Amino acid sequence: MRKSVTALLLSQPCSSRYAAAISAASTSGLRAPLPSRKVARTLSTSARREEVKAAQPQTLAAENIELSAPVAYISESHDPWFNLSYEDWLLRNTPRDQPVLFVYRNRPCVVIGRNQNPWQETTPRQLAEWGIPLVRRRSGGGTVFHDMGNTNFSIMLPRLLFTRAHGAELVSRAIRERLEIKECTVNERNDVSGSAYKIIQHRAYHHGTMLISSSLADLGKSLRSSSPNIQGKSVTSVRSPVSTLNTYLPSSRSEPLTHQEFTSAIQAEFAKVYAGADGRKGSMEIKAVTEAETEGMHPGKEKIWKGVEELKSWEWTFGQTPEFENRFEGELSFGRVSVHLSARHALIQSMNLRVDSAPPETQASLDALAASLVGKRYASLEGAEEASGTSAIRDEVLSWLRSSM
Repeated sequence: MRKSVTALLLSQPCSSRYAAAISAASTSGLRAPLPSRKVARTLSTSARREEVKAAQPQTLAAENIELSAPVAYISESHDPWFNLSYEDWLLRNTPRDQPVLFVYRNRPCVVIGRNQNPWQETTPRQLAEWGIPLVRRRSGGGTVFHDMGNTNFSIMLPRLLFTRAHGAELVSRAIRERLEIKECTVNERNDVSGSAYKIIQHRAYHHGTMLISSSLADLGKSLRSSSPNIQGKSVTSVRSPVSTLNTYLPSSRSEPLTHQEFTSAIQAEFAKVYAGADGRKGSMEIKAVTEAETEGMHPGKEKIWKGVEELKSWEWTFGQTPEFENRFEGELSFGRVSVHLSARHALIQSMNLRVDSAPPETQASLDALAASLVGKRYASLEGAEEASGTSAIRDEVLSWLRSSM
């Protein structure tokens, strides 16, 4: 079977009803750009008019929407928290009738969906040991791996013009026709890459990853969970074989595909669809995004950086985890111990510790320790030593719990 170009395919892209209910992020509030020159959706009578119109999303409201000139934002930052915060600001602060393309790369990191369990998708303590950040984005969907060999794209449109298929078709067409990689197609889930969606009152976006030259070894080890028994209410990722675009280069090409070439291809295709019938060069404005430039923006610079701060917080990264249970067991110096616990917002709600064939005083010590851990943060068990008092087995059990969660 032919390999898929897709990254880790995402489970259950969030529905319009669900996405519209997600609370507004604190990154909104920057002054929106000045209105752009209008470009009519209905173009001059010609075969070109029909071609361009057909490439745009076809919804019931399409004929009544007049779009302003498109803009492409190309980030020069590789900070995942900054890029995700800036993306959310664009969604909320660009004109509602303006097509927007946002392209960025991040240094190595694992990005989970809004409604996922990080311990079910990866092993956070190992990521920390490897120096790979764990980031929870604001959109739904599943877990993806980012590195400098992966390029992320975000296509923003008026909500009434938004379809799940359009963004994937636009990117797939750019790859086939402009980069001559004919194997790139859209699958039955409207994916050409790891994709997710977000919908607010008047705007929506489809964003995704494109593995160009990513390290598949790093991807594989980073998306491996050591907690197979977790059960809960989170959205789980659909795992799929992955490959890179450079695997599919045409025989006529000797040099690897680069981020810049992919960016140029998707930019050109976006301009073709949204810059008007004549496609004049310069009809789509292209803006570079830098952290330094953003820091100087007034009055909203604090909004972007407040968003960065929120995305980095434990309360967002881990505290947004849906309710779950976990079971595991292990051999300790005093016997085999089994654990059954529940957690909500990544705070332990209940815990049972049981040991096989041990004196009653040992089980009593485990019961007291388990009771003292209620309310503590899952995995880190921050403050457990102070709350649990002293016992001969306490340190051994706490160390084992932290290495097993």
